[in-house]
Amino acid sequence: MLYASKTKNGHHQIQQDLMDILSEALNFNLENDITGVLYYGNGFFLHYLEGEKDKLEYLYYNFIYKDHRHKECEILFSSFIELRNFDKWTMKYAPINVKVKQFFKTQEIPNFNPYLINPLSIPALIQVIFDDQIRVANNYHSY
Repeated sequence: MLYASKTKNGHHQIQQDLMDILSEALNFNLENDITGVLYYGNGFFLHYLEGEKDKLEYLYYNFIYKDHRHKECEILFSSFIELRNFDKWTMKYAPINVKVKQFFKTQEIPNFNPYLINPLSIPALIQVIFDDQIRVANNYHSY
């Protein structure tokens, strides 16, 4: 499942909101065998989650959708997958980076705004996110 939302709070509060969201997500996701990655940039959240459909829907509709830190929550993509891409990350956080920015520019979206992405391009975006996280992990572990 991939969803987007906007932050309700201003720039001054976003760091604390991100820390709180990540802390809450780590606990819930570990208990429910959910993995994924959360991106934040330009006032937008882009969150990719993997797990059992009923657990993902429960999480989204009972927590994320009702979370006071989000507004305009929208599921952009949901699909059955055989193997997880982010099986090592209960909840990985990443600020918007060069690779993701480049992907959006190739989609003729000048600034990171997940609501504007063509739904047919979402699997390619997920692959860019996955490839970038693997690159970061490999660089980190190579030292």
